[in-house]
Amino acid sequence: MTTQRWVFVIVASIILLATVLFIYFRDIQQPQWTAKDEARKQAVEAADLVQIEKIYEHIWNKKSWIVQGSNELDEELFVFLAEEQLPDVVKAADGVSAEQISSAFKTKKPDAAVLRIQPGLLDNTRIWEVYYSESDNPKHYYYDFYRFVDGAFIDSYKLPAKTEP
Repeated sequence: MTTQRWVFVIVASIILLATVLFIYFRDIQQPQWTAKDEARKQAVEAADLVQIEKIYEHIWNKKSWIVQGSNELDEELFVFLAEEQLPDVVKAADGVSAEQISSAFKTKKPDAAVLRIQPGLLDNTRIWEVYYSESDNPKHYYYDFYRFVDGAFIDSYKLPAKTEP
C-alpha cells in the first residue's frame, strides 16, 4: 500500500473511533441529561426562577433534585423536587447556608477533609449533606446530615473502609 492509502486508513479509523465513542458517551449520559433538564423545567415553573445557579442530584432514601436559583425579586431560592411529591420552594434566607454549615462543621471536626456539601432530602426532610473523610490509614468516609432550616445535627453514617470480594 502507498503512503497516501495508509494515511487515509489511519485518518478514517480515527474518525470512526471518535464517532463511536461520542455516540456511546451520548447514549450513556442521555438519561441523566434528560432528568436534569426536567428538574430545571419543574423548578422554573414552580418558583418562577429567572436564573439557576446550581442543580444538585441527591440520592439517599429516594432520588431528588434540588435547584438553587433566584426569582424576579432577586430572592435566592431552593426548589426541592422528589418523585411523587409537589415541588417544595424554600427561600435561602429561611435556612442556613452551606457556608454556615461548613464553618460549624470545621469547628466540630477540624481534622476532617470536607469533600462536598450539598442540599438534599432525607426521609422527606430538607437537609444539608456533608461528605468528608477522616484518618489516613485506612481512610474513612462519612456522611453527616444537618437540618436545612436551623443547621441542627441529624445523623452520621460511616462508610466501610474496605469491602470484601
